[in-house]
Amino acid sequence: MPASPEPPVDPAAVDAALAVTDAFLSTFNAGDAGGHADTLAYPHVRLASATVRIWSSREEAVDNMARAIPLLRERAGWHHSEWDHRRPIHATAAKVHLDVQFTRYRADGSVIGVYPAVYVIVRDAEEGRWGIQCRSSFAP
Repeated sequence: MPASPEPPVDPAAVDAALAVTDAFLSTFNAGDAGGHADTLAYPHVRLASATVRIWSSREEAVDNMARAIPLLRERAGWHHSEWDHRRPIHATAAKVHLDVQFTRYRADGSVIGVYPAVYVIVRDAEEGRWGIQCRSSFAP
């Protein structure tokens, strides 16, 4: 059986995916639960810590992030996260798969952990807005 052709890599879609993931991390680092929720597409799926979480709405995401960010600071001493890489796997005009890796840091610059992940970023057909639909990572 012949191999399927690889989907094309749409540079504009990759740029949009990188922009939304930039906003995702900057709002997370700022503790801005509302801004962070605005970077997601709904329903939003997160697979991490052997758990699947589904946020059906922006409001649900805001509530969860408003609780999660202070807990991460308290339990792990988290100060901020940085992208190590974001590489397109596939990219069409409507969807981008990114191979990403991020590192979580304490205020003194020491590393809490390094986490590889796959993010799926989609473009809403009606609004044209890009958002992160799904994240699968090894982060707690």
